[in-house]
Amino acid sequence: GTTPLVVDPSGVYFRPEGGSGQFLCGVSPPKARGDPDYDDVGALDAVDHDLFEEVIWPALYQRCEAFGSLKVSSSWAGFYEYNTLDQNAVIGRHPHVHNLVLCNGFSGHGLQQSPGAGRAVAELLTAGTYQTVDVSCFGFDRVARGEPLFEQNIV
Repeated sequence: GTTPLVVDPSGVYFRPEGGSGQFLCGVSPPKARGDPDYDDVGALDAVDHDLFEEVIWPALYQRCEAFGSLKVSSSWAGFYEYNTLDQNAVIGRHPHVHNLVLCNGFSGHGLQQSPGAGRAVAELLTAGTYQTVDVSCFGFDRVARGEPLFEQNIV
């Protein structure tokens, strides 16, 4: 059988990756671990293996005892880019630069959200308004006002 993407209430996730019995898993680091900013991509060579041992593996095992014999075959670290106000997209015309249309800030969800966002921006440019899906809640105005639009239950 196949295993879908599984997101544990703790935020730990896993999904099949590669060959049979191989999984990709991860979690956004808890705030207590800090969220360092790096000026050097060389910092990505430092994988936080303790995060796996202390957070990821216990949640995987609690979710599925078969993960008790889990063996890590590789690991990586990466930057997670996002709109720092609320980690959501910014879509629509800029209120002060009238020929600037924004469609950015998606964090890791851009691939998932790009079809709808692309359609919305295409409609805005060709028809002057959103027609299929109203994405005005993602407008730059909320950023300028400092009013975040938080999404619940994201990975």
